Amino acid sequence: MSSGACPMARPGLWPSEVMFDGEGQMFLHNGWRCFARSHDIEAGHFVVFKYDGHNDFSVKVLDGTMCRRHYHSDEDD
Repeated sequence: MSSGACPMARPGLWPSEVMFDGEGQMFLHNGWRCFARSHDIEAGHFVVFKYDGHNDFSVKVLDGTMCRRHYHSDEDD
């Protein structure tokens, strides 16, 4: 993405790939950098993922003081 823009699938949804290594560990691949950059995630932040069972995760981001960071696309408080 030469412009630095990160496309959303629709407001509040960020496409990414979940990859698995040969040892059963999973990690986010394509799309993670855009998500992290768009949400200003930095070293020391804590990111909590909740899998809904249907290819989607909900995400909560906490800052270094463990206070939740809120974004305009948050649906719950």
